[in-house]
Amino acid sequence: MATQSSLTDTPDGPKAQLRRFGVAPDVWVTQFYQGQIAGDASQTWFYGGKVDAFLKIDAEKLGLWPGFHVSAQYEHYFGDNINRRDNALLPVNTAQAYVNKQGYHSALSVSVTQDFGEHVSVSAGKFNMMTIASQTPLLGGGGIDTFMNRAFALPSTGVAYTAVRGGAADRVVVSAPYLIGGAVTFKTAPATLTLLVVDPRSAQNPQVIEHPFEKGLAVGGSVTIPTEIFGLRGFHTLRAAYSNARGIDLNDVPQERLLAAVGGPVITKKGYWFSSYALQQNLFQSRDKPSVGWGLFTLGTLSDGNPNPVKWSVLVGLAGNNLIEGRENDRWGVGFFHYGLTKPLLSALEALDVRRRSEGGVEAFYNLAITPWLRLSADLQLIDPWNPAKQRETYMALRLQTKL
Repeated sequence: MATQSSLTDTPDGPKAQLRRFGVAPDVWVTQFYQGQIAGDASQTWFYGGKVDAFLKIDAEKLGLWPGFHVSAQYEHYFGDNINRRDNALLPVNTAQAYVNKQGYHSALSVSVTQDFGEHVSVSAGKFNMMTIASQTPLLGGGGIDTFMNRAFALPSTGVAYTAVRGGAADRVVVSAPYLIGGAVTFKTAPATLTLLVVDPRSAQNPQVIEHPFEKGLAVGGSVTIPTEIFGLRGFHTLRAAYSNARGIDLNDVPQERLLAAVGGPVITKKGYWFSSYALQQNLFQSRDKPSVGWGLFTLGTLSDGNPNPVKWSVLVGLAGNNLIEGRENDRWGVGFFHYGLTKPLLSALEALDVRRRSEGGVEAFYNLAITPWLRLSADLQLIDPWNPAKQRETYMALRLQTKL
């Protein structure tokens, strides 16, 4: 039991037998106890969590055609969380930011993938961008077992915009947590190329699924080049995106507020662009398992700044596995982030006598693998909130994840 990947994944048990037929189910329960120990909302603590149910199907093992895969993920929220009860711009608990009692209690994501040999694959469906981010080496994502702050757990992809009306969990939308659309991936030497065509609105809203692309589309592309320095693994990723969707014209926020008050149309601007550069480089790695290691990560983004509310952002840090013998399954990380809000937004808010600024902070965590299926994390965040009238905020959290 101390070595199996999940609590119920016993040798030759039901899970093992299902995998032989191409069916792989998993259920994760993650609990959080998080609060402020310093700041205007100090001594405010909340307990809650999220259940993630995964199902992967390999059609070839089921006796169907080769290369076809189905992935499904169901998320359900329980308890409470501190998001939007504090003064931070970005959610400090990403895992509970988009399924919560103030909005949607649950979410279902389903996608299909067809592989054409070893080099080309095509995917379509509703994508959970937090789960995709969790597959990033070193940095991870999703807020489940590495960093919790949205800056790290769901980095900007550029596929989003400041919605005219909506209930996004972010106080300022920077990228959608769920997307509906399709992607094509080309694995070549020496680079991996990906082309993405999606609806830029968050697909958590059922209307996006019922009427996809009615407000426009977004096209994104990325190229990832692996590197090896003195035998240490790393990679560079360049990404760019463009959309013809309409978002709030940030140069006219005061007029938009006045028009909305009298029931008039909201002033919008069509089209936006986004670009980013990411680097990850192992500084140390296991001799036996090169994929296990720790090192440097960094990400920088740049956008048009209107209707994108974030002109630029940067995050940098160290993260990975503990390479002490016997503790290789432990994960740790420390990082700095800064989100530079665009001047049109800040100026428009100031004209409304609302003073705001860019937000930055640091986060550190240690994830102790009690067993491969039971993990306990401690997390610390220090944030200078976007409201300059508020004090620096310090958050602490305990996180317990059980893989059933």
